[in-house]
Amino acid sequence: MLLSELLDSRVHGPAGQDLGRVVDVRFRRGERTDGREGELTLIALIISPHSRMSFYGYERGRVNRPVAIAKLIAWIHRKSRVVPWECVQIVTDQGVFLGVEPPVIPLDVRRPISAQQP
Repeated sequence: MLLSELLDSRVHGPAGQDLGRVVDVRFRRGERTDGREGELTLIALIISPHSRMSFYGYERGRVNRPVAIAKLIAWIHRKSRVVPWECVQIVTDQGVFLGVEPPVIPLDVRRPISAQQP
């Protein structure tokens, strides 16, 4: 699977509801071996119900950025969230289909994770 096949795909919940679009992904890097970087493993999708554009790194809490741009990006991506890759049942030409209801994992790491919908 190519990353380009996931980006901008519609994400559907287990009941068929539209949750938004994939705007970014998260990877975990494996252990370094023999002086080579570890392999990347896809661990999560970032979905946005309101926007198709990327965050350009502004979702990371430690990035210094102009306040006006940060507020605009936050408004555009309101209710965006992280969906663990384990929740994905299948990826087709029609989108990403989840097999289970995902937990609500906000992008802001200071906010709590919830099992309920936003």
